Formats: sequence, C-alpha cells, structure tokens
Amino acid sequence: MEWHHLNRRLFLKAAGTAASAAALGEASIDYARAVDKLGPIPTRTLGRTGLKVTMMGLGGYHAGVHDSEEDSIRLIHRALDLGINFYDNADCYQTGRAEERMGKALEGRRKDIYLMTKVDQRDAKGSRLTLEKSLRSLRTDYLDVWQFHGVAKMSDLDQIFGPNGVMETAQKARQEGKVRFIGVTGHFDPEVHLAFIKRFDFDTVQMPINVVDYHYKSFRKTVVDEAVKRNTGVIAMKTLSFGNIVSMGVAKPAEALPWVWSQPISVLVSGCDTIERLNYNVYLAKTFKPMP
Repeated sequence: MEWHHLNRRLFLKAAGTAASAAALGEASIDYARAVDKLGPIPTRTLGRTGLKVTMMGLGGYHAGVHDSEEDSIRLIHRALDLGINFYDNADCYQTGRAEERMGKALEGRRKDIYLMTKVDQRDAKGSRLTLEKSLRSLRTDYLDVWQFHGVAKMSDLDQIFGPNGVMETAQKARQEGKVRFIGVTGHFDPEVHLAFIKRFDFDTVQMPINVVDYHYKSFRKTVVDEAVKRNTGVIAMKTLSFGNIVSMGVAKPAEALPWVWSQPISVLVSGCDTIERLNYNVYLAKTFKPMP
C-alpha cells in the first residue's frame, strides 16, 4: 500500500504529542503575552482576487476535532482576537461538524474575515446540495472562496469540467453571488495541479508547501511559479507535514514556517489544535523576516 493511502488523520494524531512538545519548547517565552504586544499580522494579496489576507490563516479541520464545542469556539475566537482574517474549512471535515462550529464562532464577525470552504462532490447536483449545506452550517449567505477539494488524478479534470460537473455549479453560484472566487486543492500530485491551473483561470490554488515537499514530487518546483505567473492566489498547507517535520527533527517551526513564508505564497493555512500552538504560530508570523 502506498503511503498516501494510509489514514493521514490517525497518523497526525500519533505524531501530535511529540510535535507539540517540540514546537512550544524552543524558548521560555510567554507567547500569549508576547504576541499581543506585537503589531498586526502582515497581509498579502491573494492573487487576482485582490483580497488582503493575513499571511497566516486558520485551518478548519481542527474546528471539529475537540470533544468540546466550547474549546473549538474559544480557539477560533482567539484567532479573531489575534487578527487572523482568513478561515479555511471543508464540507467533509468531521462530516460537517467543523463547518458548523466555525459558523457559530464567526457569527457576528463575518464582515471582518474572508471565509473559504471546499467541496468533494464532482457532479453539479451533488455539489449544489453541498454548497447550500455549507452556507447554512457556516451561517453565511456567501463564500469568499469555494474550492474543489483534493484533486488527485487527471480523470478529475473530466469530471469537474465535463457535462453536469461541479464547475457548472461554481459558475452559477458565482453569478448568484453565493461564491466570489473559485479555487482548487490537492495533496499528492503536482502535475495534476498544473493541468488544472492551465485548463482554467482559477482564482486560488491550495497545495502542500514545506521543506520536505521541495525534495519529492515538489509542488514548489512544479506549480507555484506557474500559479504566480497566472496571478493565482497560492495557499500553502501541510507546512509542518502533520507535525512530522518537527517530531522527526527535520526542522523547528521557527525554521519551517518562515521558509514557507519566504516562498511566493499568499497565505499559510495553519491547523492549530491548541491556543498555545495558535499563539506561537502567530508570533512567528508577526516576527517573520524573509530568508535569503
């Protein structure tokens, strides 16, 4: 069995404890206080969308992970207080629980943030139902970005762009004002990403960008420059590779995240399972200096 067919979420859970200790043990600093004293998180332009997004966004998967809904909402509220204005999610995260919790946490703050979610369905009818459900769960009447989730093979092109494909739903939803911008995401094959952004002028593209990716089927070396050339907003994910970059001693967060920010990306989506990790990652964003 190939590595990418394993249950990645279980792998993340197993690696998480070691990664947490390593990530927050670099210095005896009270990051909660330190980050509050610093200025705002720097912003970057999300490609042709023109949106000014904070260079760190909050990943949505962890919104549904905690046993306690209150803990999830408290973390998202802390992200708001820290000034993060870009929020990621997907319809499949915990079968919709992540969207529901994020919707509750962001209620009353929608005008302050940019909201993105993803759709797994490839057909027009199924994706439309999913879009309407996502809007209800997130308690909003529009999405800033709606992305086709997890493209992995060339046959996804035919499904998405073919008759009665999800692209029909996306285009219609944009005309209706329910979706402002359209994007695509994937985890495994940069050649598939490349084919997608050459097929259509996507507003955003989301992919793994990290210090390990650079050495194997690299999205950085294959997709990023083409996306920048096309003025497609680049969204980086898996920037610590589920914490394994830290737990395996490849790099510390204070090295790995600045490396990603030093690439021509718009926003780094960070999946934070604790407020302590959130404080620390935002501290790194606020104190970022580009690497040579």
